This record gives sequence, structure tokens and C-alpha cells, in this order.
Amino acid sequence: MREPTASTTGLPTHTASTLAYMGWWVTGLIFWVVERRDELVRFHAAQATIAFGGLALLILACAAFGLLMLTFAPAAFSVFLGAAVIAWTLSVLLWILALPIAARLADRFVKTSGFRPQGSGLSQAPGSD
Repeated sequence: MREPTASTTGLPTHTASTLAYMGWWVTGLIFWVVERRDELVRFHAAQATIAFGGLALLILACAAFGLLMLTFAPAAFSVFLGAAVIAWTLSVLLWILALPIAARLADRFVKTSGFRPQGSGLSQAPGSD
């Protein structure tokens, strides 16, 4: 085991190394700048600064991305709402009216002589007046 050297801060090596992690990257940076003699404390201070500083930057990037997405949320909602209204309108129209070409093809597949929707352009079944 490595012998502790005299610390610039006057704290024992293990205490200073632990304190370097206590305040995320801030205390790591403080101990890295203040401590000049104890390499173990400087190592843990640098490690805390890099690890927690990187994590802080990642959190900041995620928050910025979230705010950016919130900026476009009303526009995206409007687009999807408009698409939903168009899809609903088309589905109601297709439910009420038969499409001329598609209705003829569907009639061939089904081969029925039953009811045809009004406006379909197809003749009614024989015998129905």
C-alpha cells in the first residue's frame, strides 16, 4: 500500500480523495487546483472532475434537446391533428360513398348483387326498385 504524503490541504489522503467526489465536478476541480503534493488526491480529483463534469454536460445536452422538442411540439400537434381530421373525413366519405373504380373491382371480388351505396355509379341489383 502506498504511504500517504503530506497534503497541501492538511487533510488525510483518504479524506481528501473522498471529499473530491462529494460535490460532483466542483469539489473535484477545487481539490485538483488546491492539492499540489498528494498524487492520489490529485488523481481522484481529476477523475471526479472528468466523470461528473461529463455527466453534467450530458444532463445539460438532454435538457437542451428536451427544450428544443418542446419548441416544436405545438407545430407537430397541429400537423398530426390536421392529418387526423383529413383521415377521419376520408374514412367517413369512403363509408358513405363507393369509389367508382374500386367499387367495381370490389364487386368482382365479392360477386354480390346486394345493396350499392348511393352515388357509386353502379347499377342496383336486379329486382330492386
